[in-house]
Amino acid sequence: MIFIIMTSNSMNFESISQEIMNFIKKEIESRKSNGVVLGISGGIDSTVLAYLATRAIGPENVKGLILPDETVTPSSDVEEALRICSNLKIDCEKIVINKPKNSFLEIIKPTDNVLLTGNLVARIRMCILYYYSGLMGRLVLGSSNKTELMLGYFTKFGDGAADLLPLGELYKTQLLGLAKYLEIPGSILDKKSSARLWANQFTEDELGLPFIQLDKILQFYESYNNTQHDIHAISNEFPGLPLEIIREVHQRMENNHHKLIFPPVCKISK
Repeated sequence: MIFIIMTSNSMNFESISQEIMNFIKKEIESRKSNGVVLGISGGIDSTVLAYLATRAIGPENVKGLILPDETVTPSSDVEEALRICSNLKIDCEKIVINKPKNSFLEIIKPTDNVLLTGNLVARIRMCILYYYSGLMGRLVLGSSNKTELMLGYFTKFGDGAADLLPLGELYKTQLLGLAKYLEIPGSILDKKSSARLWANQFTEDELGLPFIQLDKILQFYESYNNTQHDIHAISNEFPGLPLEIIREVHQRMENNHHKLIFPPVCKISK
């Protein structure tokens, strides 16, 4: 079997960026929205989204929210996010989320599970984004990419909550190519990917593989619809990777599939 990887080098980023901008503009117009709200973290995904949204509908129609957890978020991320908003001339607000986070932790059962507290942080940010969405009559833009969506690498009803997902058809490595095309600052391009939900959290470490390898595996699954096929057969396509790594990617997709579907509704017989 010959498997062709769609790399960033083989993509027309001028056309892709135009499609994404057209998508944002069309959705805003068809839903009669006043514009968009998005979280800006200082990372590559939200920066690309801010650039494209601003070009699509104008800076006056884009609201950026910077939502740091001061016990986790590096000050350099906040400075980068503020600089992005300033360069794009979009209105932004910095809202430190430690007070609501600590208020929750005072009234709920304590835990040392960083995943649970991290998900709480993501959902607090979602609440703030949707508050401003309702306040301003705007849509929430989500910055999830295809790698994250296929793996379920997001918090359900947290950073996965959005009205539009303009970057959802681009793998992380392809998004990096788009960022270079858009001339995103090198300080952002070179930054290690992190959701900043707890200290020293880095995406590639958590997922167990660099994005270049992850994306190849995910493109294989997508191209040949092999999610139900024998793991040993799939691993033959990636002889340099241990079977256990392939199995973990497959299992993550299976375990997190529920995040991508609407909750089942109990059908009552008439």
